[in-house]
Amino acid sequence: MRATSINETELVAAARAGDRAALDDLVTAHLPFVYTIVRRALAGHPDADDVVQDVMLRAVRQLRMLRTPESFRPWLAAIAVRQVATHLRRRAEVASRTASIDDAAGVPDAAFEGLAALRVDLAGQRRQVVHAGRWLDPDDRVLLSLWWLEAAGQLNRAELAATLDVKLAHAGVRVQRMRQQLDVSRGVVAALDARPRCAGLEAIAAGWNGVPNPLWRKRFARHTRSCPTCGRAATGAVPAERLLAGLALLPVPVALSAALLKECALVPTAVAGGKAGLLAAHPMAVLAAHPVAAVVIAATLAAGVVGASVLHGDAAPRRASTGGRAGAAVAPGRLSLEAANAPGRYVAAGATFGYVGTATDGASRERATFEAVPGLADAACFSFRSRDGAFLRHIDWRLRLDQDNGTALFHGDATFCPRADPAAGAVALESSNYPGWFLRHRADELWVDRSDRTEEFRADSAFVVRPPLAR
Repeated sequence: MRATSINETELVAAARAGDRAALDDLVTAHLPFVYTIVRRALAGHPDADDVVQDVMLRAVRQLRMLRTPESFRPWLAAIAVRQVATHLRRRAEVASRTASIDDAAGVPDAAFEGLAALRVDLAGQRRQVVHAGRWLDPDDRVLLSLWWLEAAGQLNRAELAATLDVKLAHAGVRVQRMRQQLDVSRGVVAALDARPRCAGLEAIAAGWNGVPNPLWRKRFARHTRSCPTCGRAATGAVPAERLLAGLALLPVPVALSAALLKECALVPTAVAGGKAGLLAAHPMAVLAAHPVAAVVIAATLAAGVVGASVLHGDAAPRRASTGGRAGAAVAPGRLSLEAANAPGRYVAAGATFGYVGTATDGASRERATFEAVPGLADAACFSFRSRDGAFLRHIDWRLRLDQDNGTALFHGDATFCPRADPAAGAVALESSNYPGWFLRHRADELWVDRSDRTEEFRADSAFVVRPPLAR
Protein backbone atom coordinates (compact mmCIF):
# COMPACT_ATOMS: atom_id res chain seq x y z
CA MET A 1 0.00 0.00 0.00
CA ARG A 2 1.51 3.34 -1.01
CA ALA A 3 2.11 6.02 1.54
CA THR A 4 -0.24 9.02 1.57
CA SER A 5 0.89 12.02 -0.43
CA ILE A 6 1.20 14.01 2.80
CA ASN A 7 3.54 11.48 4.42
CA GLU A 8 5.53 11.17 1.21
CA THR A 9 5.94 14.93 0.88
CA GLU A 10 7.01 15.20 4.52
CA LEU A 11 9.58 12.43 4.03
CA VAL A 12 11.04 14.13 0.97
CA ALA A 13 11.20 17.50 2.69
CA ALA A 14 12.85 15.98 5.75
CA ALA A 15 15.36 14.03 3.63
CA ARG A 16 16.28 17.18 1.70
CA ALA A 17 16.76 18.97 5.02
CA GLY A 18 19.32 16.39 6.14
CA ASP A 19 17.23 13.89 8.10
CA ARG A 20 19.08 10.60 7.55
CA ALA A 21 16.25 8.44 8.90
CA ALA A 22 13.79 10.12 6.51
CA LEU A 23 16.15 9.47 3.61
CA ASP A 24 16.45 5.83 4.62
CA ASP A 25 12.67 5.52 4.84
CA LEU A 26 12.25 7.20 1.46
CA VAL A 27 14.59 4.72 -0.26
CA THR A 28 13.01 1.78 1.58
CA ALA A 29 9.47 2.77 0.64
CA HIS A 30 10.13 3.37 -3.05
CA LEU A 31 12.52 0.57 -3.98
CA PRO A 32 9.62 -1.84 -4.76
CA PHE A 33 7.98 0.89 -6.88
CA VAL A 34 11.08 1.36 -9.04
CA TYR A 35 11.78 -2.38 -9.16
CA THR A 36 8.26 -3.01 -10.50
CA ILE A 37 8.58 -0.39 -13.25
CA VAL A 38 11.96 -1.61 -14.44
CA ARG A 39 11.41 -5.35 -14.09
CA ARG A 40 8.15 -5.31 -16.04
CA ALA A 41 9.37 -2.86 -18.68
CA LEU A 42 12.47 -4.99 -19.34
CA ALA A 43 10.51 -8.27 -19.15
CA GLY A 44 12.86 -9.69 -16.55
CA HIS A 45 16.08 -9.14 -18.54
CA PRO A 46 19.17 -10.04 -16.45
CA ASP A 47 20.28 -6.39 -16.50
CA ALA A 48 17.07 -5.19 -14.78
CA ASP A 49 18.61 -5.25 -11.29
CA ASP A 50 21.54 -3.10 -12.45
CA VAL A 51 19.11 -0.59 -13.95
CA VAL A 52 17.11 -0.49 -10.69
CA GLN A 53 20.23 0.30 -8.70
CA ASP A 54 21.27 2.95 -11.19
CA VAL A 55 17.84 4.61 -10.88
CA MET A 56 17.88 4.64 -7.07
CA LEU A 57 21.44 5.96 -6.85
CA ARG A 58 20.69 8.70 -9.39
CA ALA A 59 17.63 9.71 -7.38
CA VAL A 60 19.63 9.86 -4.14
CA ARG A 61 22.36 11.97 -5.72
CA GLN A 62 19.91 14.32 -7.45
CA LEU A 63 17.38 14.73 -4.62
CA ARG A 64 18.43 18.34 -4.03
CA MET A 65 17.49 19.10 -7.66
CA LEU A 66 13.84 18.17 -7.04
CA ARG A 67 12.01 21.49 -6.88
CA THR A 68 8.68 20.31 -5.46
CA PRO A 69 8.68 17.52 -2.83
CA GLU A 70 5.07 16.61 -3.63
CA SER A 71 6.13 15.51 -7.13
CA PHE A 72 8.73 13.02 -5.86
CA ARG A 73 6.92 9.90 -7.11
CA PRO A 74 6.50 11.00 -10.77
CA TRP A 75 10.02 12.47 -10.66
CA LEU A 76 11.41 9.10 -9.51
CA ALA A 77 9.31 7.25 -12.10
CA ALA A 78 10.61 9.61 -14.81
CA ILE A 79 14.20 8.72 -13.89
CA ALA A 80 13.26 5.03 -14.13
CA VAL A 81 11.63 5.54 -17.54
CA ARG A 82 14.66 7.40 -18.89
CA GLN A 83 17.07 4.72 -17.70
CA VAL A 84 14.87 1.95 -19.12
CA ALA A 85 14.70 3.77 -22.46
CA THR A 86 18.48 4.21 -22.47
CA HIS A 87 18.99 0.53 -21.69
CA LEU A 88 16.56 -0.59 -24.42
CA ARG A 89 18.26 1.68 -26.95
CA ARG A 90 21.72 0.31 -26.10
CA ARG A 91 20.39 -3.24 -26.21
CA ALA A 92 18.91 -2.60 -29.65
CA GLU A 93 22.26 -1.24 -30.86
CA VAL A 94 24.04 -4.35 -29.61
CA ALA A 95 21.38 -6.62 -31.09
CA SER A 96 21.84 -4.98 -34.49
CA ARG A 97 25.47 -6.08 -34.45
CA THR A 98 25.24 -9.44 -32.72
CA ALA A 99 22.61 -12.15 -32.40
CA SER A 100 22.43 -13.75 -28.96
CA ILE A 101 21.55 -17.44 -28.89
CA ASP A 102 19.96 -16.90 -25.48
CA ASP A 103 17.77 -14.06 -26.79
CA ALA A 104 16.71 -16.12 -29.80
CA ALA A 105 15.71 -18.93 -27.49
CA GLY A 106 13.69 -16.55 -25.33
CA VAL A 107 15.69 -17.17 -22.16
CA PRO A 108 15.07 -13.73 -20.59
CA ASP A 109 11.31 -14.05 -21.20
CA ALA A 110 11.29 -17.55 -19.73
CA ALA A 111 13.16 -16.29 -16.69
CA PHE A 112 10.62 -13.50 -16.21
CA GLU A 113 7.73 -15.93 -16.55
CA GLY A 114 9.13 -17.91 -13.66
CA LEU A 115 9.58 -14.76 -11.58
CA ALA A 116 6.06 -13.60 -12.39
CA ALA A 117 4.57 -16.94 -11.47
CA LEU A 118 6.48 -16.95 -8.18
CA ARG A 119 6.16 -13.34 -7.10
CA VAL A 120 2.93 -12.06 -8.63
CA ASP A 121 1.02 -15.31 -9.01
CA LEU A 122 -0.29 -14.35 -12.44
CA ALA A 123 -2.87 -16.92 -13.50
CA GLY A 124 -4.78 -17.48 -16.73
CA GLN A 125 -5.52 -14.19 -18.39
CA ARG A 126 -3.18 -12.20 -16.17
CA ARG A 127 -0.34 -14.33 -17.50
CA GLN A 128 -1.68 -13.69 -21.00
CA VAL A 129 -1.39 -9.92 -20.43
CA VAL A 130 2.27 -10.38 -19.43
CA HIS A 131 2.93 -12.39 -22.59
CA ALA A 132 1.07 -9.84 -24.73
CA GLY A 133 3.25 -7.04 -23.36
CA ARG A 134 6.29 -8.63 -25.01
CA TRP A 135 4.77 -7.92 -28.43
CA LEU A 136 4.56 -4.14 -27.86
CA ASP A 137 6.93 -1.45 -29.09
CA PRO A 138 9.60 -0.50 -26.49
CA ASP A 139 7.86 2.80 -25.64
CA ASP A 140 4.55 1.03 -25.15
CA ARG A 141 6.19 -1.60 -22.93
CA VAL A 142 7.38 1.17 -20.61
CA LEU A 143 3.93 2.79 -20.71
CA LEU A 144 2.30 -0.57 -19.92
CA SER A 145 4.53 -0.82 -16.85
CA LEU A 146 3.34 2.61 -15.66
CA TRP A 147 -0.30 1.91 -16.48
CA TRP A 148 -0.05 -1.37 -14.59
CA LEU A 149 0.97 0.63 -11.51
CA GLU A 150 -1.95 2.99 -12.12
CA ALA A 151 -4.39 0.07 -12.29
CA ALA A 152 -2.88 -1.30 -9.06
CA GLY A 153 -3.44 2.01 -7.27
CA GLN A 154 0.27 2.82 -6.98
CA LEU A 155 0.22 5.75 -9.42
CA ASN A 156 -2.56 8.14 -10.48
CA ARG A 157 -3.15 9.54 -13.97
CA ALA A 158 -1.72 12.95 -13.10
CA GLU A 159 1.47 11.32 -11.83
CA LEU A 160 1.63 9.13 -14.92
CA ALA A 161 1.38 12.24 -17.11
CA ALA A 162 4.05 14.01 -15.07
CA THR A 163 6.31 10.97 -15.43
CA LEU A 164 5.96 11.10 -19.21
CA ASP A 165 6.25 14.93 -19.18
CA VAL A 166 3.03 15.33 -21.17
CA LYS A 167 -0.31 16.95 -20.49
CA LEU A 168 -3.08 14.95 -18.85
CA ALA A 169 -5.12 14.68 -22.06
CA HIS A 170 -2.10 13.52 -24.07
CA ALA A 171 -1.31 10.90 -21.44
CA GLY A 172 -4.85 9.58 -21.82
CA VAL A 173 -4.42 9.33 -25.60
CA ARG A 174 -1.13 7.47 -25.25
CA VAL A 175 -2.59 5.04 -22.75
CA GLN A 176 -5.58 4.41 -25.02
CA ARG A 177 -3.35 3.70 -28.01
CA MET A 178 -1.21 1.36 -25.94
CA ARG A 179 -4.35 -0.39 -24.68
CA GLN A 180 -5.48 -0.98 -28.27
CA GLN A 181 -2.13 -2.55 -29.17
CA LEU A 182 -2.22 -4.61 -25.98
CA ASP A 183 -5.66 -5.98 -26.89
CA VAL A 184 -4.41 -6.85 -30.38
CA SER A 185 -1.40 -8.58 -28.82
CA ARG A 186 -3.63 -10.53 -26.44
CA GLY A 187 -5.58 -11.80 -29.44
CA VAL A 188 -2.35 -12.88 -31.12
CA VAL A 189 -1.13 -14.64 -27.96
CA ALA A 190 -4.48 -16.44 -27.54
CA ALA A 191 -4.45 -17.61 -31.16
CA LEU A 192 -0.84 -18.81 -30.99
CA ASP A 193 -1.53 -20.65 -27.71
CA ALA A 194 -4.67 -22.37 -29.05
CA ARG A 195 -4.46 -26.15 -29.56
CA PRO A 196 -4.98 -27.18 -32.23
CA ARG A 197 -3.71 -23.99 -33.81
CA CYS A 198 -5.49 -22.49 -36.83
CA ALA A 199 -3.97 -23.88 -40.06
CA GLY A 200 -3.75 -20.42 -41.61
CA LEU A 201 -1.91 -19.02 -38.61
CA GLU A 202 0.38 -22.06 -38.57
CA ALA A 203 1.37 -21.35 -42.15
CA ILE A 204 2.21 -17.73 -41.35
CA ALA A 205 4.20 -18.78 -38.26
CA ALA A 206 6.40 -21.08 -40.35
CA GLY A 207 8.78 -18.18 -41.01
CA TRP A 208 8.75 -16.83 -37.44
CA ASN A 209 11.76 -17.36 -35.14
CA GLY A 210 9.61 -17.55 -32.00
CA VAL A 211 10.67 -14.18 -30.54
CA PRO A 212 7.79 -11.71 -29.95
CA ASN A 213 8.20 -8.38 -31.75
CA PRO A 214 5.97 -5.60 -33.17
CA LEU A 215 6.54 -6.58 -36.83
CA TRP A 216 5.28 -10.12 -36.33
CA ARG A 217 2.45 -8.82 -34.17
CA LYS A 218 1.20 -6.88 -37.20
CA ARG A 219 1.56 -9.89 -39.49
CA PHE A 220 -0.29 -12.21 -37.15
CA ALA A 221 -2.95 -9.57 -36.37
CA ARG A 222 -3.83 -9.16 -40.05
CA HIS A 223 -4.82 -12.82 -39.98
CA THR A 224 -6.46 -13.02 -36.54
CA ARG A 225 -8.74 -10.02 -37.19
CA SER A 226 -10.44 -11.79 -40.09
CA CYS A 227 -10.19 -15.42 -38.94
CA PRO A 228 -13.24 -16.86 -37.10
CA THR A 229 -11.14 -19.69 -35.63
CA CYS A 230 -8.53 -17.33 -34.15
CA GLY A 231 -11.31 -14.98 -33.03
CA ARG A 232 -12.90 -17.72 -30.95
CA ALA A 233 -9.58 -18.33 -29.19
CA ALA A 234 -9.75 -14.81 -27.75
CA THR A 235 -13.43 -15.03 -26.73
CA GLY A 236 -14.17 -14.18 -23.12
CA ALA A 237 -11.12 -12.00 -22.53
CA VAL A 238 -11.53 -9.94 -19.36
CA PRO A 239 -10.59 -6.23 -19.75
CA ALA A 240 -6.95 -5.78 -18.81
CA GLU A 241 -7.63 -3.10 -16.20
CA ARG A 242 -9.86 -5.50 -14.27
CA LEU A 243 -7.14 -8.15 -14.36
CA LEU A 244 -4.45 -5.78 -13.12
CA ALA A 245 -6.42 -3.85 -10.52
CA GLY A 246 -5.29 -4.53 -6.98
CA LEU A 247 -2.07 -6.33 -7.88
CA ALA A 248 0.74 -5.59 -5.44
CA LEU A 249 4.20 -4.33 -6.24
CA LEU A 250 6.78 -6.98 -7.04
CA PRO A 251 8.75 -7.92 -3.90
CA VAL A 252 12.40 -6.93 -4.18
CA PRO A 253 14.86 -9.87 -4.01
CA VAL A 254 17.04 -9.97 -0.92
CA ALA A 255 20.22 -10.02 -3.02
CA LEU A 256 19.23 -6.82 -4.83
CA SER A 257 18.32 -5.06 -1.58
CA ALA A 258 21.63 -6.07 -0.01
CA ALA A 259 23.60 -4.95 -3.08
CA LEU A 260 21.80 -1.59 -3.12
CA LEU A 261 22.64 -1.13 0.56
CA LYS A 262 26.31 -1.64 -0.22
CA GLU A 263 26.11 0.81 -3.15
CA CYS A 264 24.34 3.47 -1.09
CA ALA A 265 26.89 3.09 1.70
CA LEU A 266 29.52 4.40 -0.73
CA VAL A 267 27.50 7.45 -1.82
CA PRO A 268 28.36 10.61 0.13
CA THR A 269 25.32 11.79 2.09
CA ALA A 270 25.07 15.05 0.16
CA VAL A 271 21.65 15.79 1.62
CA ALA A 272 22.93 15.52 5.18
CA GLY A 273 26.38 16.89 4.41
CA GLY A 274 28.22 13.90 5.87
CA LYS A 275 30.33 11.06 4.53
CA ALA A 276 28.65 8.06 6.16
CA GLY A 277 26.54 5.62 4.18
CA LEU A 278 22.91 6.49 3.53
CA LEU A 279 21.48 3.32 4.99
CA ALA A 280 24.15 2.36 7.49
CA ALA A 281 21.92 3.21 10.43
CA HIS A 282 19.42 0.41 9.82
CA PRO A 283 20.11 -1.62 6.67
CA MET A 284 17.64 -4.34 7.71
CA ALA A 285 14.82 -1.85 7.06
CA VAL A 286 14.96 -2.35 3.32
CA LEU A 287 15.07 -6.11 3.61
CA ALA A 288 12.33 -6.42 6.20
CA ALA A 289 9.98 -4.12 4.26
CA HIS A 290 9.08 -6.83 1.74
CA PRO A 291 7.18 -10.03 2.54
CA VAL A 292 9.26 -12.39 0.42
CA ALA A 293 12.51 -10.88 1.70
CA ALA A 294 11.34 -11.18 5.29
CA VAL A 295 10.50 -14.85 4.85
CA VAL A 296 13.91 -15.56 3.29
CA ILE A 297 15.71 -13.65 6.04
CA ALA A 298 13.84 -15.53 8.76
CA ALA A 299 14.65 -18.88 7.17
CA THR A 300 18.33 -18.12 6.63
CA LEU A 301 18.76 -16.70 10.12
CA ALA A 302 17.24 -19.86 11.55
CA ALA A 303 19.68 -21.92 9.52
CA GLY A 304 22.59 -19.72 10.60
CA VAL A 305 23.92 -19.28 7.08
CA VAL A 306 23.64 -15.52 6.46
CA GLY A 307 26.95 -13.67 6.76
CA ALA A 308 27.02 -10.83 9.27
CA SER A 309 28.44 -8.58 6.57
CA VAL A 310 25.15 -8.58 4.63
CA LEU A 311 22.89 -8.17 7.64
CA HIS A 312 24.92 -5.50 9.41
CA GLY A 313 26.33 -3.63 6.41
CA ASP A 314 30.01 -4.17 7.12
CA ALA A 315 32.21 -2.35 4.62
CA ALA A 316 34.48 -5.39 4.23
CA PRO A 317 32.47 -8.64 4.08
CA ARG A 318 33.84 -11.53 6.10
CA ARG A 319 34.52 -14.61 4.06
CA ALA A 320 32.97 -17.89 5.06
CA SER A 321 35.41 -20.63 5.93
CA THR A 322 35.52 -23.47 3.46
CA GLY A 323 37.59 -25.81 5.56
CA GLY A 324 40.72 -25.29 3.44
CA ARG A 325 43.74 -23.07 3.85
CA ALA A 326 44.02 -19.72 2.04
CA GLY A 327 44.49 -20.32 -1.64
CA ALA A 328 47.85 -19.53 -3.21
CA ALA A 329 47.37 -21.25 -6.56
CA VAL A 330 46.27 -18.07 -8.35
CA ALA A 331 48.98 -15.49 -9.08
CA PRO A 332 48.87 -12.24 -11.07
CA GLY A 333 49.33 -12.79 -14.77
CA ARG A 334 47.77 -14.65 -17.68
CA LEU A 335 46.25 -18.06 -17.00
CA SER A 336 43.53 -20.54 -17.89
CA LEU A 337 41.24 -22.38 -15.47
CA GLU A 338 40.50 -26.06 -16.08
CA ALA A 339 37.53 -27.77 -14.42
CA ALA A 340 39.07 -30.27 -11.99
CA ASN A 341 36.36 -32.89 -12.60
CA ALA A 342 36.17 -32.32 -16.36
CA PRO A 343 39.73 -32.48 -17.74
CA GLY A 344 40.18 -30.64 -21.02
CA ARG A 345 37.29 -28.25 -20.34
CA TYR A 346 38.15 -24.66 -19.40
CA VAL A 347 36.43 -21.59 -18.00
CA ALA A 348 35.56 -19.41 -20.99
CA ALA A 349 33.22 -16.58 -21.92
CA GLY A 350 31.47 -15.93 -25.22
CA ALA A 351 29.13 -13.16 -26.34
CA THR A 352 26.64 -13.85 -23.54
CA PHE A 353 27.28 -16.19 -20.62
CA GLY A 354 30.33 -17.99 -19.29
CA TYR A 355 30.76 -21.73 -19.81
CA VAL A 356 33.27 -24.54 -19.52
CA GLY A 357 34.33 -25.94 -22.87
CA THR A 358 37.15 -27.33 -24.94
CA ALA A 359 39.77 -25.07 -26.50
CA THR A 360 40.74 -26.55 -29.82
CA ASP A 361 41.48 -23.51 -31.99
CA GLY A 362 42.83 -19.98 -31.66
CA ALA A 363 39.46 -18.35 -30.97
CA SER A 364 38.41 -20.83 -28.30
CA ARG A 365 41.85 -20.66 -26.67
CA GLU A 366 41.56 -16.87 -26.48
CA ARG A 367 38.10 -17.13 -24.89
CA ALA A 368 39.58 -19.43 -22.23
CA THR A 369 42.55 -17.19 -21.36
CA PHE A 370 42.39 -14.40 -18.79
CA GLU A 371 44.73 -12.11 -16.91
CA ALA A 372 44.45 -12.38 -13.14
CA VAL A 373 44.71 -8.89 -11.64
CA PRO A 374 44.24 -7.57 -8.08
CA GLY A 375 40.55 -7.74 -7.24
CA LEU A 376 38.52 -4.68 -8.20
CA ALA A 377 36.74 -4.81 -4.83
CA ASP A 378 39.50 -6.42 -2.74
CA ALA A 379 43.17 -6.29 -3.71
CA ALA A 380 43.81 -9.44 -1.66
CA CYS A 381 41.61 -11.36 -4.11
CA PHE A 382 41.51 -11.47 -7.92
CA SER A 383 39.55 -10.26 -10.92
CA PHE A 384 39.88 -12.00 -14.28
CA ARG A 385 40.24 -9.77 -17.33
CA SER A 386 39.98 -10.73 -21.00
CA ARG A 387 42.30 -9.36 -23.68
CA ASP A 388 39.76 -6.67 -24.66
CA GLY A 389 39.58 -5.36 -21.07
CA ALA A 390 36.26 -6.93 -20.02
CA PHE A 391 35.96 -8.78 -16.71
CA LEU A 392 34.34 -12.01 -15.63
CA ARG A 393 31.50 -11.11 -13.26
CA HIS A 394 28.31 -12.69 -11.99
CA ILE A 395 24.87 -11.20 -12.53
CA ASP A 396 21.69 -13.01 -11.48
CA TRP A 397 24.18 -15.71 -10.40
CA ARG A 398 25.29 -16.43 -14.01
CA LEU A 399 28.88 -15.74 -15.04
CA ARG A 400 29.36 -13.38 -17.97
CA LEU A 401 31.94 -11.03 -19.49
CA ASP A 402 31.29 -7.28 -19.10
CA GLN A 403 33.18 -4.01 -19.31
CA ASP A 404 33.82 -2.32 -15.98
CA ASN A 405 31.14 0.34 -15.37
CA GLY A 406 32.90 1.72 -12.30
CA THR A 407 30.22 0.81 -9.76
CA ALA A 408 30.87 -0.90 -6.44
CA LEU A 409 28.32 -3.54 -7.43
CA PHE A 410 30.29 -4.43 -10.57
CA HIS A 411 33.57 -4.51 -8.67
CA GLY A 412 32.11 -6.88 -6.09
CA ASP A 413 30.56 -9.09 -8.75
CA ALA A 414 33.90 -9.27 -10.59
CA THR A 415 36.09 -10.15 -7.58
CA PHE A 416 36.79 -13.74 -6.53
CA CYS A 417 38.84 -14.96 -3.59
CA PRO A 418 40.86 -18.19 -4.03
CA ARG A 419 40.30 -20.99 -1.53
CA ALA A 420 42.60 -24.00 -1.83
CA ASP A 421 41.16 -27.48 -2.30
CA PRO A 422 43.92 -29.78 -0.94
CA ALA A 423 42.16 -33.00 -1.93
CA ALA A 424 41.91 -32.00 -5.57
CA GLY A 425 45.11 -29.95 -5.76
CA ALA A 426 42.88 -27.23 -7.21
CA VAL A 427 41.36 -23.94 -6.16
CA ALA A 428 37.81 -22.79 -5.39
CA LEU A 429 36.82 -19.20 -6.21
CA GLU A 430 34.58 -17.55 -3.61
CA SER A 431 32.50 -14.50 -4.53
CA SER A 432 33.86 -11.41 -2.80
CA ASN A 433 30.45 -9.81 -2.27
CA TYR A 434 28.57 -13.02 -1.40
CA PRO A 435 30.65 -14.97 1.14
CA GLY A 436 29.91 -18.67 1.02
CA TRP A 437 28.97 -18.52 -2.69
CA PHE A 438 31.41 -20.05 -5.18
CA LEU A 439 32.01 -20.22 -8.89
CA ARG A 440 30.90 -23.67 -10.07
CA HIS A 441 29.85 -25.33 -13.29
CA ARG A 442 26.49 -26.98 -13.81
CA ALA A 443 27.16 -29.21 -16.78
CA ASP A 444 28.70 -26.63 -19.17
CA GLU A 445 27.17 -23.51 -17.58
CA LEU A 446 29.03 -21.33 -15.06
CA TRP A 447 27.16 -20.07 -12.01
CA VAL A 448 27.86 -18.58 -8.60
CA ASP A 449 26.06 -20.83 -6.08
CA ARG A 450 25.88 -21.12 -2.31
CA SER A 451 28.01 -24.01 -1.11
CA ASP A 452 25.98 -26.94 0.21
CA ARG A 453 29.23 -28.63 1.39
CA THR A 454 28.47 -31.78 -0.58
CA GLU A 455 31.12 -33.72 -2.45
CA GLU A 456 29.35 -32.98 -5.73
CA PHE A 457 29.45 -29.22 -5.13
CA ARG A 458 33.11 -29.37 -4.09
CA ALA A 459 33.98 -31.19 -7.30
CA ASP A 460 32.00 -28.79 -9.51
CA SER A 461 33.59 -25.73 -7.87
CA ALA A 462 37.22 -26.91 -8.08
CA PHE A 463 39.43 -25.50 -10.83
CA VAL A 464 43.05 -26.17 -11.72
CA VAL A 465 45.21 -23.18 -12.66
CA ARG A 466 46.95 -23.82 -15.99
CA PRO A 467 49.36 -21.83 -18.15
CA PRO A 468 47.53 -19.53 -20.58
CA LEU A 469 46.12 -21.40 -23.58
CA ALA A 470 46.49 -18.32 -25.78
CA ARG A 471 49.81 -16.56 -26.25
